[in-house]
Amino acid sequence: MKLLETLVAEHQAATRPASKANIDSLEASLGFALSSEYREYLERFGVIAHDAYETYGLGVPDDYFLHVLNAYKDLAADASYPATAVPLLELGDGQYYLYDNRGQRVVLWATPNGGVIRTLDDSLEAFLAKHVFQS
Repeated sequence: MKLLETLVAEHQAATRPASKANIDSLEASLGFALSSEYREYLERFGVIAHDAYETYGLGVPDDYFLHVLNAYKDLAADASYPATAVPLLELGDGQYYLYDNRGQRVVLWATPNGGVIRTLDDSLEAFLAKHVFQS
């Protein structure tokens, strides 16, 4: 995640890296395995805030709206929510970018009743670089 580290430094974006213990706790709470790519994102960045963009993640208080488990619990109540996905970014109008840990892909998902609209080809790092930093 060298590109993302460079962009975070260049843009002086705020991050909140998460501990391995917090990541393990998230994984246990979710009930599914987190990919190594997503675990690395959480450990290096936790969340990223830059301009109008804020990613969901860890490293923030448990009751904070960017805490990935809070967002997951809310969104996963929708029957169309992908089983092993976690929220990354909210687009508005009920649309979210999610990271599917099983498929290791970013998907665009809509609620209510929209389901997965599109699967992106970008890696997690490339997606975040493009959508948070417009690179």
